[in-house]
Amino acid sequence: MSFDIDRVLTEMAGTIASAVNDGSGDIKDAVVQILNSERETLKDLGDALLRNEIEDAVFRREIEREKKVIEAELLTVQIMTKALVERAVNAAIDVFVKAVKLAI
Repeated sequence: MSFDIDRVLTEMAGTIASAVNDGSGDIKDAVVQILNSERETLKDLGDALLRNEIEDAVFRREIEREKKVIEAELLTVQIMTKALVERAVNAAIDVFVKAVKLAI
């Protein structure tokens, strides 16, 4: 017995695309949530500088701290993305293995 490699590859590609699309909204939502969680802090920093309540050096130091906080949270999103891609590839490989075993 044989299997149609073109059909299997198309199914694998569809599986990957489907898995990534299912998770992409979650990742976008996470990024928006990260930025929203820092919104008040950033607004307060900007307002304080505009009202001359903090010096420029303090502002820059606090912005660097905020940058590190956002970067750390975005690295978490990157890890989530990597896990999503791994699951998608695993699902696609499962499609291939099942197709080959079915052909046996």
